[in-house]
Amino acid sequence: MTNVTFQEKTKVVVVGTGDKAHGLARMYELHSKKDGHYKLVFTEPMPTKMIDSFDSDHVTIEHFPECLANADIVVILIPSYAMESFLIQNYTLLKEGCVLVDATNPTGTKDLRDTLAALNIKSDDWVKAFNDTGAIQEMQSSLKDKMKLTTSVCGPSDRCVKEIVALAKFLGYSPTVIPIDQYESLQSSQDSIGWEWIHGTTVMILLFALSFTYVTVQVSGRPNFQWYTLLARHSSKMFAWTAVWGFALSLLPGTTIRLLKQATYMDTTPRFLIWGCSIRKHVGLLSLYFVLLHACMMLLIFGGEYFGFLIDDGYMAWNDEASMLTAVLSLSLFIITGIASLPSVGHEMNKAQFMLVFGPVVWSALTLGLMHVMFLGVPSWTETPRSRYSWARGMPPVTLMASVLPLLVMFIKTVQVCHASSLKVKNYVVSRRHQVSSIHASDHLFVIDEVEEGV
Repeated sequence: MTNVTFQEKTKVVVVGTGDKAHGLARMYELHSKKDGHYKLVFTEPMPTKMIDSFDSDHVTIEHFPECLANADIVVILIPSYAMESFLIQNYTLLKEGCVLVDATNPTGTKDLRDTLAALNIKSDDWVKAFNDTGAIQEMQSSLKDKMKLTTSVCGPSDRCVKEIVALAKFLGYSPTVIPIDQYESLQSSQDSIGWEWIHGTTVMILLFALSFTYVTVQVSGRPNFQWYTLLARHSSKMFAWTAVWGFALSLLPGTTIRLLKQATYMDTTPRFLIWGCSIRKHVGLLSLYFVLLHACMMLLIFGGEYFGFLIDDGYMAWNDEASMLTAVLSLSLFIITGIASLPSVGHEMNKAQFMLVFGPVVWSALTLGLMHVMFLGVPSWTETPRSRYSWARGMPPVTLMASVLPLLVMFIKTVQVCHASSLKVKNYVVSRRHQVSSIHASDHLFVIDEVEEGV
C-alpha cells in the first residue's frame, strides 16, 4: 500500500455502477451536506436508471482506478466473482489504513474475507455492511419515511467497524454491530429467503403431507369412492387440516415458554422453543395461505352434488349454520393477524395494539376455527352405529383428527392463563398482608402518645 496524506474530508469511493450504487447515491443525496464530513465518490460510468436518474449536486464522479489512490473507505459493489481480479489489480493502490467494505452477496463464490485469505493478504481493515438492504428500498427512500433502513456492520477491527457505523448513520441508516463470530449469517443476506422461511415451509409441508396421507387412506375406504375427488372435495379437507394445525403450532412455543417460566422459574429457554418462536410468524402466514386455499375451494365446489347432506328441505341444521358463521369470523380474524404481521404494519403498532392482535384476536381466531371444524364433525364422532363414511377403514373422522392438536394447544393456554391468574392473586394477597403488618402503632387512630417524664 502507498502512503497518502489524510484529507480533511473522509473520502468514500464506491466501486460499482449498478442499482446498489444508485441506492447509496440516493441515500447520500438525501442526508448529505455540502460541508459534511464525508465526500462520496463514484466511478465512471454511472448510467441513468429508470427508477432513479443519477443527478446529484453532492456526488462526485472520478476516473477508475485513479480515485482509489487517496480513498479512506472503499465500498465494493461489484459482482462477487470479480472480487479476486479487483484486489489483484488495485489493492496496492490503496493507502495504509483504508477500510474495505464488502457490500456483496456471494452465492457459490468467495466474498471479500475469503478472497483476502486466498490471496494471502493479511489485513483486518475490512467490514461487511450495506449488503442486507435492497437497492430498490434505497432508491425509493424519502425523508418522509418513518422507519430508517437498517444495516448490519461486522468486521474484525473495532476501528473499522466504528468508522463504517459512523458512515452508515451519516447516510441515514440505522446500523447494528454484529460480532465477528456471527459473520456467516450476513454473507448472503439478499440472496437467501432466510432460514426462518425455509424451516417454516418445511414444517407446513410436513403437516400437509400428514393430512394428505391420512385423508387419502381414510376416504379411499368409503363406499363408491372415486379417486378424482381427491383433487377438489377432499383436498379442501387437507388444506383446512394443515391450516388449523399450523395456526396451533404457531401459538404453541410462546405459550409453553410462559407456562414453564411461571411454573419452574427457569433461567434458560430450551433451544427448540426458541426455534419455534423464531418461525412462528412464518408458520402463521403459511397457515393463512392454506386457509385461504380451503375457503376458495369451498366456494367453488359447495353445492348439492358434494354437500347436499348438509341441507334438509332447503335448510341447514343449526350446527351447520353455526359452522358457517364461525368459519367466516375465524377467517376474518386470521386475515387481521396476517396484515398485522406485515413489517410495514407491525412497525407502526404500539405495545397495546400488538398485545391485542396477537393475544385475544389470534386466540379468538383459533377458537372460532376449531368451532367451525367441531360443529361439522362432532355429530359424526358420537353417532351410533358409526358411519361407514365418517369412520371409513375404522379410522377416526378427519374432523376429529384435525381438532386434536388445536384442543391440546388451547388446553395448555388455559392452564397457563389460570396459573398466571393464581400467581397474581397470590402476590396481591401477600402484598396486602405485608402492608397491614407494616403499619406502625403510632399510625393507628386511637393511639395516644405518652408524654415523656419531666416535660
